[in-house]
Amino acid sequence: MGRLRRFHPSPALVIASVALVIALGGTSYAAVALPPNSVGTAQLRNGAVTGKKVRLNTLLLSNFKSGQIPAGPVGPAGPAGPAGPAGPAGPAGSTSVKWAVVRPDGGIVAQSGGITLAAKPGSGEYILSFGSTVTGHAIVATGAYANDASDQRGESSAGPCNSATEGVTCSSSNNTSSLFVETRNNLGTPADHAFYVAVLG
Repeated sequence: MGRLRRFHPSPALVIASVALVIALGGTSYAAVALPPNSVGTAQLRNGAVTGKKVRLNTLLLSNFKSGQIPAGPVGPAGPAGPAGPAGPAGPAGSTSVKWAVVRPDGGIVAQSGGITLAAKPGSGEYILSFGSTVTGHAIVATGAYANDASDQRGESSAGPCNSATEGVTCSSSNNTSSLFVETRNNLGTPADHAFYVAVLG
């Protein structure tokens, strides 16, 4: 029997054998060599975890830095909500107007209501009772044609009675609800003429 030849594996055979061992036992080795929960951020390369490796619906908004998630498109407008309760009533307005058209003799031709002739002290002088305070309100007086054909007239003036600051002291019915009106001819002399008068507010 001849002498046994000493076996010398070739380098290629050694490399192939090592590769086979790693291929067959690499998974088991990794499972045995790495204890549970031992892989952390230090063991992961940057970019090693991609979106495909992340289970859907497992990340929260708190996992992202502020500003990394762009705002989505504006959604459609929702349906209108129910009407709210009615607000409280506002204060009463101050836009009321009391007015009258007066003839030269003091007779009232037309009016807004509640106005009477209190007195006619003299030529071109009229005291009208409005039934409510006229002091502190805007007053307008101007010429009219109610039973008055004369065009020879001057300006008309008006002011509240019983008021040293806004009007005059009237000879009768001297209270804050009465109004004194004086009409004049074209020479500026008091004379009887028809007029409009209005108290605003």
